[in-house]
Amino acid sequence: MSKFNRNAKPKMGILPIAKTNQYQGNIRNYIEVARRTFGADPEIEIMVPDEPLFDMDEIMETCTAMEKANCDMFLFVIGSWMYTSLVTTAVNSLGGKPCVMYGLCDEIANGSLGVSVQLRYVMEEMKLPFVYMYGRIDDAERAADIKKALRAAWAKNDMAGRNIALIGGKCMMMYQTQVNEFNWKKVFGIDFPQYDHVEIFKELENIDEAEAERLARQFIDNCAKVNWKLENGEKINEDAILSQMRLYLAYKRFQELYDVDMFATKCMPELVNKCYGYSYGACLATALLNEEESTIAACEGDVPAGVSMYILKKLAHAPVMFADISRLNEQNGVMNFFNCGSGPVSMANSLGYRLWPIPPLVPDEAVAKPYLNGDSGGACIEFEFEGGRTVTLLRLGGNDDTLRFHAAVAKTSLRVNNDEEDPNNSFAGGTRWPGCGIKLEDPDSFLRNATGHHYAIVYGDFSKELEYICGFYGVKLVMDR
Repeated sequence: MSKFNRNAKPKMGILPIAKTNQYQGNIRNYIEVARRTFGADPEIEIMVPDEPLFDMDEIMETCTAMEKANCDMFLFVIGSWMYTSLVTTAVNSLGGKPCVMYGLCDEIANGSLGVSVQLRYVMEEMKLPFVYMYGRIDDAERAADIKKALRAAWAKNDMAGRNIALIGGKCMMMYQTQVNEFNWKKVFGIDFPQYDHVEIFKELENIDEAEAERLARQFIDNCAKVNWKLENGEKINEDAILSQMRLYLAYKRFQELYDVDMFATKCMPELVNKCYGYSYGACLATALLNEEESTIAACEGDVPAGVSMYILKKLAHAPVMFADISRLNEQNGVMNFFNCGSGPVSMANSLGYRLWPIPPLVPDEAVAKPYLNGDSGGACIEFEFEGGRTVTLLRLGGNDDTLRFHAAVAKTSLRVNNDEEDPNNSFAGGTRWPGCGIKLEDPDSFLRNATGHHYAIVYGDFSKELEYICGFYGVKLVMDR
């Protein structure tokens, strides 16, 4: 458990509520069903009273006890007709903590479904962040949705107090990579410390050299192919992979020293051009950081992308890719996504990953003409995603009234590339870099809703979890397919 008293796994408080002079069979049955359904799940924890709650004092005392026990989400189960104040007063007292209101719909005459609709409207008018559901007492599908909502609540609570370290500054006039920190702090509870590259470089003096050598050997041994030198003269310097492993360890040491949860690094040109003291790039270091359970690393100083990656990683409990929108084949609806050399290699298909020299355009990005050299000497990763897999894409964007989540759920496919493209001399096509094609039902809608050109991508469908987390934040969700 962290310094913020976060739970190791999602924890839910269940409040079964009814009115004393109404039929109580439904709500009592739900208590038993909840114990079997949620209590037996080793992935979550629950708190549920033995008896239904009938009055305001009981409800408030139970809420207080669940708050003290650090419940991530409060499930209000509406088991009969009741006065709306029984729930609205309790929800309001929780101060914006994630709540789900579940109206039992088994018995029409019992009033539970009707009053849940009334409660939903009242809480919307009060602008209380919550999620509304209804279903049968033993509704397995709704129980699965409640678990997804619980994981979303857990992710939301985990975000509060985290920080995203901007290494460098805004990248190459990319306005969309920065946010209104006042607004994002208020909504998400995160902080935005900024550091210089030299502070990362300082930690290169303090790393375990033997560990760096071990990591370099392991990374090369697990690689399908290392393209040390190309016919056009581009090459990976002999010490580049070891150097990038040292940089990874420097990031890890920096993370521990400064209590960093997320990185957003401005890589070009400071980490890829010799005139700034380091030229091998942060591609391999970033890839390894994104394999870690405890952090993420976004490229090009992109703060919204970093936060998006963190949310998806928490929901999926799996590595997340930072990817650029590349190209679209309008005929088949396949859009290419890639990164300029970094990607969690565990996301690669069965062919594994390969290493290539960093292309010559990268070290010359955002530098004045006298400093152009076209040679990094570093290595970048290349792989394809597994084909035919469901993926979720996410990017947060906007500020204040425009703040929103933009997401899509789609299938992976092979990237659409020009037949004449040569990975030995390719930049725009991304053929020497990690990525995938993604088949979208409506790519035009996706492009018109996009909040930037960088998106977080993870295997799996997390659309429901994103719907629920937006409900808890009170933020708009724009969903594409």
